[in-house]
Amino acid sequence: MSDKNPSPIERIKKESRGLRGTIVGGLKDEITGAISEDDQALIKFHGIYQQDDRDLREERAVQKLERLYSFMIRLRLPGGFLKPEQWIATDEIAGANSTGVIKITSRQTLQLHGLIKSKLRPTIHSFNQAQLDSIATCGDINRNVLCSSHPRQSPIHEQVFAYADKISSMLLPKTRAYYEIWLDEEKIADKKDEEDPMYQDRYLPRKFKIAIAIPPNNDVDVFANDIGLIAIIENNRLLGFNLAVGGGLSTTHGSKETYARLGTVIGFCDSEEKTLKAVYEVLTIQRDHGNRSDRKLARLKYTLDRLGVDWFKSELEKRTGFSLAPAKPFEFTQRKDYFGWHPSEAGLWYYTVFVENGRVVDNDRVKLSEFQVYL
Repeated sequence: MSDKNPSPIERIKKESRGLRGTIVGGLKDEITGAISEDDQALIKFHGIYQQDDRDLREERAVQKLERLYSFMIRLRLPGGFLKPEQWIATDEIAGANSTGVIKITSRQTLQLHGLIKSKLRPTIHSFNQAQLDSIATCGDINRNVLCSSHPRQSPIHEQVFAYADKISSMLLPKTRAYYEIWLDEEKIADKKDEEDPMYQDRYLPRKFKIAIAIPPNNDVDVFANDIGLIAIIENNRLLGFNLAVGGGLSTTHGSKETYARLGTVIGFCDSEEKTLKAVYEVLTIQRDHGNRSDRKLARLKYTLDRLGVDWFKSELEKRTGFSLAPAKPFEFTQRKDYFGWHPSEAGLWYYTVFVENGRVVDNDRVKLSEFQVYL
């Protein structure tokens, strides 16, 4: 896709010095609770959004005060996995640095809201000590990778689930900006040490989402993602994955050009090497051919429809160096969560709890956080 008339965010990414921008200086500015507009775009790549209290905008404007700014941090949790001690650490960090509320998202991760600017670095330091990070959970980049999380889906669920972490790690940006800005890592002297052949210096035209499903349960809405991997399992053996591309349900209100689209299954990958290579190259095709002028039309689904499924598949096979096999038969018969107690294949029991609206909070009426920590 030609880069003629690129959107303003394209300039910000290319001039960001590897997503660094002027974030460090903005964090030191005590005059305002905000950071610059350009840096607001860049911190998304670090898993952070700047927000403000909308209910107080008018009141503060009358008082000639700037908006009441705060920040949200979203964790990178491939497949939604975290250890008990990491959950406890997140609960403690939320209480110390944010509103105290943990929000469980629809994409299998956690968010903390209401952090003031001075709490950002201490929060990320604390997460790092718990071996957690927020790298690449927002911005024009691959987001948190979803996977069917319930062990009941298959006796080899763990084998399929491992792909979420493999893909997440493979698609991380190479820049060390996150570690320099938030974790005091020494700056790299030689820029060649962080050259990024995958994202280059422009990253993706828009956000990118991946999900892995285990039939017959489509609990992750696999066809609503830029890439959907459908596990093909026979006799408790993982044969590989059907590859679906171009899904996405978002539309822009009032824009007839935008639309929802289900992913198109274009073939089958019969090995881990082929699956990971195909995922990688689907992303590079979107990097090279996605719309960088109109962000409303920048998702992979529009690239796929504009260039054609046949062209896309041919280009993918050229980049991977192998032909996709015909898609394997599969069937989705349900889309559900299994709440309550269930036995695993190993004979152990586990519990799935329902959290209304994804909000985990302690207050005078409910101690849900304590319930989850000590269950």
